Amino acid sequence: MNINEVKAFNKEYKINTELEKKFKFVAPEDRIVISSVAGKPKKLGIEILKRFFTKPVVLIALAVFIIILLLSILVPANGISYYKPNDPISDNAFVKNLPPASSPIVTQALESNDPVFKFYQFVLNRSETDPVYKARMAFFLNGFQAKVNDIGIYVAKYNAYDLVVANYINGIISKNQITDAEYLKIFNEQKNFYSHVLLGTSSIGYDIWTTAWYATWRAIKIALIVVILEAIIGISIGAFLGFYAGKLIDTIIMRVIEIFLAPPTLIWILLFVSIIGANEWSLVLTLTIVGWPGFVGITRMFIITVKDEEFIIAAKAIGVGTPRRIFVHALPTIIGKIANNIVRSVPGVILWIASLAFLGFFKEKKDTNLGQMLIEASQEVGSNIWIIALPTIILLFLSLSLNFIALGVHDALDPRVMNKGKGK
Repeated sequence: MNINEVKAFNKEYKINTELEKKFKFVAPEDRIVISSVAGKPKKLGIEILKRFFTKPVVLIALAVFIIILLLSILVPANGISYYKPNDPISDNAFVKNLPPASSPIVTQALESNDPVFKFYQFVLNRSETDPVYKARMAFFLNGFQAKVNDIGIYVAKYNAYDLVVANYINGIISKNQITDAEYLKIFNEQKNFYSHVLLGTSSIGYDIWTTAWYATWRAIKIALIVVILEAIIGISIGAFLGFYAGKLIDTIIMRVIEIFLAPPTLIWILLFVSIIGANEWSLVLTLTIVGWPGFVGITRMFIITVKDEEFIIAAKAIGVGTPRRIFVHALPTIIGKIANNIVRSVPGVILWIASLAFLGFFKEKKDTNLGQMLIEASQEVGSNIWIIALPTIILLFLSLSLNFIALGVHDALDPRVMNKGKGK
């Protein structure tokens, strides 16, 4: 306060000269700022982020999940992907069961009626009478090795991608007379087109790399929708029941939920799928109906532990309504445990989707998912290990990363963990 303010204050409150002398004002240069003693006030959001990002394991898990999420969005995206997911990469007859581009050589036994054998014989026979044709097919003929083994079986060793390109060029040559320049252009275009088949193709002819990431995005999308719906319904009901624990409404609803949870979850899922259907949105509805009771029990239990805390009783004493005490005062104190269960539920839903598809209850004719890929791959794993290895690896890393992220979210948001961190 400056001198004028002091005089105005004294005049207003009628403080005489003797009483004024008894007041001892601290000189500005001697004043101590409170923040210099107690430190600057901490912002809760920044503190939560610090706790979350200081755990190396959680950071690694978050990085893995972000990479998986980005790949699932970008790899099959229009304008980025060379091939459409779940569709043959071309109408070429030999695009089925292609090996990875890094190891294009195939060795297999051929019968006389095998399409590969017939094509090789056709090219060989025509090359004997057409020198230009022979020169243009030299890349295929020179790389094709065929012999009869000791037990009389015809065995061929060839480059699978050269076979595909040769088949396309043969069709062009058979229909049109092309110049050498046109031939080279077509040859280079075809070589470049098939060079992006990183992990090979399935027996249908779809690109394994693109389709697996597309199926991953569908699994993550469905899982996020299901978990959000489950959480909204389950947390709202659970928080309400927690405040009325022991009352008639709590007893009735909890008994109904216990009856609902008594049979195995798979029984309910199969029942609802058979009634509602097995398309994407029917599956979302089914998994939501089956999953929300889990959030009710967890939320109710944690609300019971905090509903009698002093700050909630004080809020009631000053007239705060029950909804506000539930959702504004009680829920934030257990947000760490709830968030932990929300994140932990995502891989569980993804595995349920894959399991249902694997069991044949979520099989789509015009689309695909990770479980459907796995069940279709069971008969093809001998020809290309990646058709089953890639979806399995994705599921494994999705589950592990989300579980570690859930632990990190719990530790960052849980009030007890916060207090322990402050005491160190």
